[in-house]
Amino acid sequence: FGDATGLPLRISKASFQVFPAATISQNLIQLDLTVVNDSINGDISAKLSMPLPQGATMCRFEFLRDGQWYPAVPVQAKKAKEVVYKERERGREVAAAAQAQGNVFEIEVFPLGFQRPAQCRLWYSHSDTTLPFEFQPSTEVDIHHMQGEGSALASEMSSLGACCVGDCFDQRHFACYVPFEAAEEAQVARTPRRIAILWDSSGSQEGDQHRLRFERLQGLAARCPGARFDVWTFGVAFRRELLAAGGGGGARGVAVGQLQLLPSLLAAATATTAESLGPTVDVVLLFSDGMDSLDRRPVLAEASPPIYCVVDQAMVNLSALSALCLATGGQLLRGDYLPVLRPQTLLTRIETDQDDEAFFDIEDSFRCCPDHRLRMQWPIGEEGLWLTGTVGAVRKVTVEVQRGSHTREYHFDLSTATVLGSGAAPLLGYLFAKKQYDAVERDGVVMGMDLAKVRAELALRYAFCSSECSLLMLYEPCQFRENQIECPKDHPAHSSWKSSRDTSAPVESTGGLGQKKTEGQLKTVARLATQLQEYMKRPIPEHVSRSDGERSRSRLRCAAPAAAGAAMFRSAPRRSRGGIVDRDRGNIARVLEQVEANEASSDEGSVSSLESAANALSPRSSSLAGPAEFARRLLRQDCSESSQTQSRGRSGGGSSNGGGRRDHEAVVQGGGRQDCEAYVQGKEQDYLKILSRALKDGTWSKAYAELRHKHKASPSFFLYSASLLLDHDPRNAEAAMQ
Repeated sequence: FGDATGLPLRISKASFQVFPAATISQNLIQLDLTVVNDSINGDISAKLSMPLPQGATMCRFEFLRDGQWYPAVPVQAKKAKEVVYKERERGREVAAAAQAQGNVFEIEVFPLGFQRPAQCRLWYSHSDTTLPFEFQPSTEVDIHHMQGEGSALASEMSSLGACCVGDCFDQRHFACYVPFEAAEEAQVARTPRRIAILWDSSGSQEGDQHRLRFERLQGLAARCPGARFDVWTFGVAFRRELLAAGGGGGARGVAVGQLQLLPSLLAAATATTAESLGPTVDVVLLFSDGMDSLDRRPVLAEASPPIYCVVDQAMVNLSALSALCLATGGQLLRGDYLPVLRPQTLLTRIETDQDDEAFFDIEDSFRCCPDHRLRMQWPIGEEGLWLTGTVGAVRKVTVEVQRGSHTREYHFDLSTATVLGSGAAPLLGYLFAKKQYDAVERDGVVMGMDLAKVRAELALRYAFCSSECSLLMLYEPCQFRENQIECPKDHPAHSSWKSSRDTSAPVESTGGLGQKKTEGQLKTVARLATQLQEYMKRPIPEHVSRSDGERSRSRLRCAAPAAAGAAMFRSAPRRSRGGIVDRDRGNIARVLEQVEANEASSDEGSVSSLESAANALSPRSSSLAGPAEFARRLLRQDCSESSQTQSRGRSGGGSSNGGGRRDHEAVVQGGGRQDCEAYVQGKEQDYLKILSRALKDGTWSKAYAELRHKHKASPSFFLYSASLLLDHDPRNAEAAMQ
């Protein structure tokens, strides 16, 4: 299934160019790949899986076509999939780069011809220049390390902390590197009394890392005499495997998927149950790759003990695991597990030479991640910490780091910082965006909120692959225009696309779901909004108010004459401060009396009586021109609007008769009052088929009578039936209105 049924592609050549920012221990790596289809004689749609280093981000994608490099455009991941599918079905060239999960990225290309090499180029950022790729022996591999600014003093400067600046994304960005310094061995933060071990038992955990895990766990246990260990496993369910000190824990399970069940698992693991009274859980060790089958992110609704995530696999969702650690006060463990016992190295303060006015101005051009305005205790991992942002008017930055009982300050001068060249400068923008992305992901875990929209905005602005954003490759101006996507300025087709967009008419929208609404739809919504606002401003007359119990039991009454009465009420004059004016009160009462009388009269008479009743109202109600016009207007009204107006009209007119309460509610022809049913989408298809056959067979009256008895409480039945009559023959207008 999946990869097992696919045919392999051959990478004939791979070329790496490393643009270092050595002072901050980061690199921007350009990878050129030449892919060949030598398996299938014909054009195919090819997918290439790219496992990048842990924590790496694909931040640019290009394709070579006719001797020119075409850049991809950042698009929301869902839309990118839709566009690729549509363009492939049309037989047009298209490509896309997307994040499959964690550090695994996927490139899709169409078409890839038989034995016609295709060349693509991608960029990713990472702190390590080691290339963890494995190619076939026949693949030609080239590696070029570009000389970076200040690289000669890189190792010395990075150990003391260093910074650099560069121009990218229309702003000057900066990055300051704060090295990691562990607390001294003598400083023990705590000796945990109870440790919960959460062990991912899914198929992705198969490997040879288990032996090393057990050795490190034994080393941790030796340093924690008297500590209790609870072992829980989880895959598609979770259960307690072992309770320390010989306690018996009943197995528990829940039918949810992998990492998404982490909140439930934590609640069970940290609970102090009746059979295991004792200390609460102090530390959680999570052994997982962070992968979820549906790429979901866990949300911690309650407080959690520090979660330490063990990272010892090549394929891992580092972003999800890092967010869990930051949200709970834990950290990533890449080596032994003894950091659990030591106090963490924390970033506690950031100060700048920014003046007070700029400090409180949220629109100031200086940006910083982590945010310098906040008091913080930001954990620094073994890889160190990168303070990133946009320079603005700030020149001096001071960072305070605490490790155990020791405090140290790092001072950075942005005015004298190393300036990166054009090749490596975009790295600072990507790094800033990625750090903001990680911070937003952490905040989402802490607050129990889905901040996918904020993450998507970051990925789209800085054009890097994420769960929310893909890099889409289009070639022709018509592809951008038809899919309503902006063509980037550095795209070879930009000038043609811009001129065609300026001269061509805008793409006509039908106003469907997910499309821009038509002018008519917007006017309809505006009209309905105005009517609703006017209605809500009208006071309810005292003589028509009812008790809460009676009001809650009231229901809409439905029938064709009722809809007619509602249409006339909408045309009636507005209420005065004290209620409906006397003249209109009498007119409305007479109209309702005529409507009720029409129920007992012949069909032909009811139509003429209805028209005469409408003419009895004020001149503004003369818009009810005739039965045919009325039926068409009635059918255009939204069902819910019609029902609400009927209810309001009945309440006003029903109690306007001076002595005693008279119920002027419409009566369904041939029966008593009926409560309306809610509209069920698609239900009309059943009876419309029967009525359509009856129109063709000449048995309309019989079929309609049977269905009317069955659907007499459904307003939509009368509307659809009337519409069917009009569509069949416009001369049926009077019958449709009846």
